[in-house]
Amino acid sequence: MSRLPAANDPTDALARHIVGTYFALRAAMSVLAVGLPIILVGWSILDGDLPVLGSMSEYYYSPARDVFVGVLVGTGITLICYRGYGPLENGLLNVAGSLLVAVALVPTDPPGESDFGLRMAVHAAAAVGFFISFAASVWWCADDTLDTSRDSAARIRRYRMVYRAVAVIVVVAPVSALALVLVLRQGALAVLVVEAVAVSTFGIYWAVKSYELRGTELAEQP
Repeated sequence: MSRLPAANDPTDALARHIVGTYFALRAAMSVLAVGLPIILVGWSILDGDLPVLGSMSEYYYSPARDVFVGVLVGTGITLICYRGYGPLENGLLNVAGSLLVAVALVPTDPPGESDFGLRMAVHAAAAVGFFISFAASVWWCADDTLDTSRDSAARIRRYRMVYRAVAVIVVVAPVSALALVLVLRQGALAVLVVEAVAVSTFGIYWAVKSYELRGTELAEQP
C-alpha cells in the first residue's frame, strides 16, 4: 500500500476518511469484545434475580440475550467488512466473522440442560473455529504491516512478541473452556473466566494493532 497523498492532493480527504474508517472499525471491535464480559457479569451483579452464569454463552437464556447476540453479530459483521492487509488475512477474518455470527445464532444448551447434542456441537465448533481462524490471521499476517513501521527495532520486536502471545492465548483459552465444559458437563465460574480472557485478548489485539499502525508509513500524516 502506498503512502497517503500530500495535503494538496485532491484525494487527500478521501484517503484520510478511509484511514479513519479503518480505525473506527478496529476501535469498535476492541470496545465490544472487552466490554462484553464486563456487561454480562455486571448485569448479573445489578440484577438480583440473575446469578453469574457458568459461561458467556449461557447468557443467551437470560435477560441479557440481546446484548450477547447483538455484540457477537455486530463484531462478526465488522470482521467480514474489515478488509485484511492481504488476501490471506482477509480470508481468515471473513471466516472468523462468519463463525462468530453462527456462535450467536446457534445457542448453547440451556443452563442445567446440557445434552451435548447437535446444537451444542455446532455452537462449540463455531466458537473454537472462530478463535482458531482469528489466531491464524494474527500468527501469519499481523507482522505484515511491521515492514513499513517507523518504530525502533526493539519496539517492532515487542509487537511481534505481543502478536505471538495473542495467537496462543486465543486458541488455548477457548479450548481450555471447552475441555472444562466437557469435564464438568456444565458451565462454571472457571469457564466464564477463561472465555472472558479469550474474548478480551481478541479486543486488546485490535487496540494494539491500531497503536502499531500509527507508527507505520501506511498511516503517516503528510
